[in-house]
Amino acid sequence: MAEWLERVDRTLVTTALEQSWPSEGPVLFLGEWCRRFSRRKRWVDLDAEIVPYHWDDRDRLDADYVYIANCYERLLADLSTSLNDLHDIDRSPRFWRILTGPWLGTFVSMAFDRWRMVEEAVSRTDLNGTILLDGLAHAVTPSDMRDFENLFVTDEWNHHLYGRVLEELGGVQIEHRDYTPVIEENSPEAVAETGSWRYGLLSKYSRLAHRLSRRGDVVLQAPYLRPTDELSLHRRLGQVPILWSMVEQPWERFEPGDRPWAMNGEPIDRFEAFVRSTAVTQIPCAYVEGYQRMQEMVDEASWPSDPKVIFTSNSHIGNDMFKFWSADRLERGSKLMIGQHGGTYGTARRSFPEDHEVAISDRYLSWGWDDQNRDWIKPVGQLRGFSPLGVDHGCQPHALLVTAGLPRQSYSFVSAVVASQWLQYLEDQFNFVERLTPELRETLVVRLAKEDYDWDQAGRWQDRWPNIRIDNGQMIMRNLLTQSRVYISTYNATTFLESLAMDIPTIIFWRPEHWELRGTAIGPFEELSQAGIFHKSAESAADHLSDVWSDVDAWWGDRKVRSAIQNFNYQFNRRPADLVGAVADEIWDLVRNH
Repeated sequence: MAEWLERVDRTLVTTALEQSWPSEGPVLFLGEWCRRFSRRKRWVDLDAEIVPYHWDDRDRLDADYVYIANCYERLLADLSTSLNDLHDIDRSPRFWRILTGPWLGTFVSMAFDRWRMVEEAVSRTDLNGTILLDGLAHAVTPSDMRDFENLFVTDEWNHHLYGRVLEELGGVQIEHRDYTPVIEENSPEAVAETGSWRYGLLSKYSRLAHRLSRRGDVVLQAPYLRPTDELSLHRRLGQVPILWSMVEQPWERFEPGDRPWAMNGEPIDRFEAFVRSTAVTQIPCAYVEGYQRMQEMVDEASWPSDPKVIFTSNSHIGNDMFKFWSADRLERGSKLMIGQHGGTYGTARRSFPEDHEVAISDRYLSWGWDDQNRDWIKPVGQLRGFSPLGVDHGCQPHALLVTAGLPRQSYSFVSAVVASQWLQYLEDQFNFVERLTPELRETLVVRLAKEDYDWDQAGRWQDRWPNIRIDNGQMIMRNLLTQSRVYISTYNATTFLESLAMDIPTIIFWRPEHWELRGTAIGPFEELSQAGIFHKSAESAADHLSDVWSDVDAWWGDRKVRSAIQNFNYQFNRRPADLVGAVADEIWDLVRNH
């Protein structure tokens, strides 16, 4: 049973939209995501309580993953038949899994989280009501998956979803107010990136060369290979080299219409009934109103009409045009090969992205790990071809601390820091700095994530450690790495895989309860721990940095350390002698045996 907070009638606040805050009286914030650091003068003196985050209980999170995964599968099956009925077609379940699965899996996970948090609030204190804002510009049905990814990180979209939950659960008095959009001052403007002259030449070349492709050519779409390796792979396959990601494909924005239909099937509980009805209003327009036009655009696309194999590492989640085209081609006999495109794969205890990618593929290329229960996973090695930078890191002046940026509220399900737990993660970074000597702090460069998600991370660092050198994610990473004696990774993702592949002296630390490992990864990480590379606390990592700083080469060159790195890289981060040849072999094997 949930522990009661102070028995005071409070107004429930669900997001950081201050127009939904009461002008007076006690407040119950649904989570830390409601309290922007840059706006702390607005909330610091309020009579306020914060609802404990339900997934701070990580056993509960594990159990909920199983429930959400089962719920997702039931909904996907019923959504597939519903969309077939709606469009009077007979697409396969796999087609709809490829096209709608990334959206549905993410939406179900987020809806469950929002539902449970409202239940937590209602069960822990007395509420005298909440304020819901009408006319939210961003709380609209997304045009496509990329639009959805932009929407679900906004307070407007989340406020709208919380409103749906509150209306469904009932028991809380709701006051409706009109929303007035606010343009924040001093918000950074997006800087358009200009490609290099090499990029321009490759783009122009690919737009011309695609006309020479044959209908049965293997398609390489954003395969996460270096451009030189991607072009070389085309040659190895005996076809015209093309960078397909540089070839423009047709696309349009779609708008929602009336949706009088309901999802097929029967819910097993109250939450599932809610998410079924809400999903119908939130499903991207590309799968509903835009479906017929999507089919037309697929027929207009520049990709080969009958590819033997389609290989991607980066276009199978957010690129709806590619997803529709590839799913359509698979129904005609093509095969889908997906490559791992970063960290957590093979190591995280739970990962919806990994489960989805492996499920939709005919062949999955990992960076070294395998799974005896999923024999189509093939450990080819890291696809990006990371290699040493050719500098003597032991002589470099800086320690580089790289931090994570995550949305303020939960989204896709992975064993990682979730929602307000990011503040605990940030406190670990502060504790790491606190543990260092003043002299070592002067060498430190803190690399912030480019995407802030309104955590105001730079402001928090400036407030706590005003003299620490900060890079806000704008410096060229290679330049930072070449000037670094030690690379410090603070989360389970791609960063430390890259640094280990580059043979940069690396220290990794995180809370084990925030970044749970699967059973097959525990041993390799424990070996890294024995070598002083992996640490389970900020303090241990800082102490080790202090111990080795004066002679990093002696530590990094130690036989025990080299053995741990070699063993870890073999399992999760292999560097094949002939990467292009290894990928080509998997493609040819897929063609021959399927």
